[in-house]
Amino acid sequence: MADDAQKTECKEGFFHCLLNPPKCSMLRMIVIGVLGGILIWGGLNTGMEYTNRTEFCLSCHTMKTPYEELKKTVHYSNRTGTSVGCSDCHVASSKEPFDYARKLTQKVFASKDVIGEILGTIDTPEKFEAHRLTMAKRVWAHMKETDSKECRNCHKFDKMDTTKQKDRSAVKHEGAVQDGKTCIDCHKGIAHKPVHHLLEGGQAPAGAAVASTSPPTEQPATPVAPKVETAGAPPVGATPPSTVPAIAAKTPVAAADAGKPAAKGDAVEKAEAKSPPAAAGGSVKAMDWSKVPSRQIKVFYPGQAGLEWVMNKADHSSAADIIEKKRACAKCHEGDANEVGAAIVAGKPVGVSKTVMEPNPPPGKVGFIPVTFQTTHDGSKIYFRFEWVPPKNGNTKLDPKNEVKLAMMFDGGGTVEGSEQNGCWATCHVDLRTMKDAKDDKKTKYIKDADLAAGKFMDLIQYRSGKGQNPVDGWVDSERHMDGGKSGLKAEGKKEGNKWIVTFERALAAGGKGDHAIAADKVYNFGFAIHEDFTNARFHYVSLGYQFGLDKPNPGVKNYIDVQKQ
Repeated sequence: MADDAQKTECKEGFFHCLLNPPKCSMLRMIVIGVLGGILIWGGLNTGMEYTNRTEFCLSCHTMKTPYEELKKTVHYSNRTGTSVGCSDCHVASSKEPFDYARKLTQKVFASKDVIGEILGTIDTPEKFEAHRLTMAKRVWAHMKETDSKECRNCHKFDKMDTTKQKDRSAVKHEGAVQDGKTCIDCHKGIAHKPVHHLLEGGQAPAGAAVASTSPPTEQPATPVAPKVETAGAPPVGATPPSTVPAIAAKTPVAAADAGKPAAKGDAVEKAEAKSPPAAAGGSVKAMDWSKVPSRQIKVFYPGQAGLEWVMNKADHSSAADIIEKKRACAKCHEGDANEVGAAIVAGKPVGVSKTVMEPNPPPGKVGFIPVTFQTTHDGSKIYFRFEWVPPKNGNTKLDPKNEVKLAMMFDGGGTVEGSEQNGCWATCHVDLRTMKDAKDDKKTKYIKDADLAAGKFMDLIQYRSGKGQNPVDGWVDSERHMDGGKSGLKAEGKKEGNKWIVTFERALAAGGKGDHAIAADKVYNFGFAIHEDFTNARFHYVSLGYQFGLDKPNPGVKNYIDVQKQ
């Protein structure tokens, strides 16, 4: 009867039980359930948090390998003092209140490494390396499925101030939002040894991170002289054999004309003496340059990179964007071209594949030079002006005749495939005679599938500072031509105090074969290079790809320059 009475009382509801606890078993059940749940959840959570500590993870000695890699990254040590541990990425807690199940799932997922340690699958550094890619792919796939929740606990697109980011970061993040990409799509290999390049073809690209990142301590017993590349040096440069240019002024070199080898014993002066005559007409027309808008452009040291390296996704992560989205290199790298040049000239690895582009860093050579670029026209002629402060690079003179050479190349208004993204990179390939993998020592710059009659070539102009040296008026099609242009080219250069000023004057109308006509209804893609401090070949500074048009504002294109009439 007592039980029946109690059950009857319970029908009165929760508040009745609350006011009459001795007579109601429902409240006892609720209290016991709540307290039991708290104890169970608290114990489970305490155990999880305890085992989530980085110190606990390191109790498996195998985990010391990735931990040492993490310590070298910005996720471990940075200017703001924020740091992440193992669980922050691999058992990421959620800021959403109902996402605890995901955390439990991740904990089970992460425990596979413990099983691998116990079973001996990854219990040595050698075994760990053998399974690294497999483990990494598993993590990448999981993060892809969760929309990189582990990253988004700290990083969110809508909270990013892209104006404070580097150009390439801002462009990438804006594109990721538009394309619906997630963090792990682009940020593989940021905390541990990068192996994502192995996804491309199953093996590391040539020259990947196995190369030393520090300058070599020894030089070849007999240095090989790089051949003279007096033409408009390609961005991402042509390369001589991999040796430091420690060569005396009388070192024999190759001739500059169309890749023909010089006779034994010929010096640079003799090769340069074959330069084409300057166009008639006297000095470059005096212009009021104070009225002409200027553009600051960083020319940087390119080392031994070629077009194929730039456009290979396994080496350069932005290759797909360059091709598919037709993004100009300058859109991402104009702001950090100095950093790129500094890394390359120091012999440090760059790109996704961590390739060393300069195996023998030239002593004392800087990574970049800021150049003030101006251009205008008067209706019949176009003028280009370059101004920069030369760095003091060293005492080696590969080209003692010319302290400075400045070259510029431009297409006929979209006539060379890819030039709208990379300027005159289209002329520089990995199989050129001066590239480290060259097979033909006579092969000069060229354009694939060139067609001179159809305008598929790059117009080439060059200034040389040596006494009596005439400007080059040529072009590049299936090979490089150092003369033959009839554009009425004039070039002047002078040193004022601590700076160089070089000016070109050229007719807008095409003068003959190898000359592009410059018209108001087209946009022209160009790039330029500076051989500084008596140097030659690939030891130059190069620009990214830019564009110009006559009296044609184009504010939406970052690498575009409006040539205004004066």
